[in-house]
Amino acid sequence: MQVQQITENVFIANFLDKKRSKINDAPQTITITCIALPNQLIFVDCGVYTKAIMEFRKQMEEYFQRKTSHLLLTHIHWDHILAMKAFKDVDVVIAKKGITGLKRSYSGYLNPTQRKDRANIYKKEDPEIAKDIEKAELFIPNITVKDELEIGEEDQKIIFKVIGNHTAESACVLIPSEKIMCTGDNLITTYPQLISSSFDTVEMYKSWEDMDVELFIPGHGNPVKKDYVKSIRQYYESLIDFLKIKIEQKTSVRKILKDEKLPKYFAIGSDDWSYGCRPDDNWIETEITRWHRFLKKK
Repeated sequence: MQVQQITENVFIANFLDKKRSKINDAPQTITITCIALPNQLIFVDCGVYTKAIMEFRKQMEEYFQRKTSHLLLTHIHWDHILAMKAFKDVDVVIAKKGITGLKRSYSGYLNPTQRKDRANIYKKEDPEIAKDIEKAELFIPNITVKDELEIGEEDQKIIFKVIGNHTAESACVLIPSEKIMCTGDNLITTYPQLISSSFDTVEMYKSWEDMDVELFIPGHGNPVKKDYVKSIRQYYESLIDFLKIKIEQKTSVRKILKDEKLPKYFAIGSDDWSYGCRPDDNWIETEITRWHRFLKKK
């Protein structure tokens, strides 16, 4: 686990120093954030590695000499919630829209039997994550938020805001005093973006460019500045314009994907870059296909 101090009151932890998994490297790229308020610590997402996150929490509590009060979950995907055992003694917050899906997951692919089967897949490659998957203690968060929740005093508060897009329950966490936003998976630096194929997506990134935020902590990867957000927005705008022309020309998706003039995703080849979290993924092609389908309907 690598820990980085972002500002005086904000630290992050991730596992980008570990060997990337050949099965699914989302657990290595996940970003966990610790925010120090005057009388409490707030964590955003918890990842998969339970023992490591317990150590991170202990390290932060000793460093700041404060107790943890909340774990905020940006959405309900397994790589963001599996180590929640490390926070079973604090308030756990999630968007109200995520509760039904979470209950469905707990009885579905996150039930003990299926988790054991998934753990067996990892045993050779990463015994630590295999144990954490199998032994995870999952539960329903005790605080649900419809739109927005503020924690802390007026001048040093954080805001948990439900914004949707990546998933219906996706939320961001704003730290106004630090000019920082924890974006959840509405922004990713290790892979292409995984957002909804709609014009609302472009508007979301535009709104972020207008906000008084200087640093964005992504759901996966290391923090980036506003120029990265601008590059995402510009990529989608150019992609949409290109696809509109090709749709008018009745060009197939297969030909579009091979077209030399197809806008190139701006972050290819950057640090910790991958086309997707599994070896057979190509999320760029998946996103282009989805956008083509959306625009064709319009």
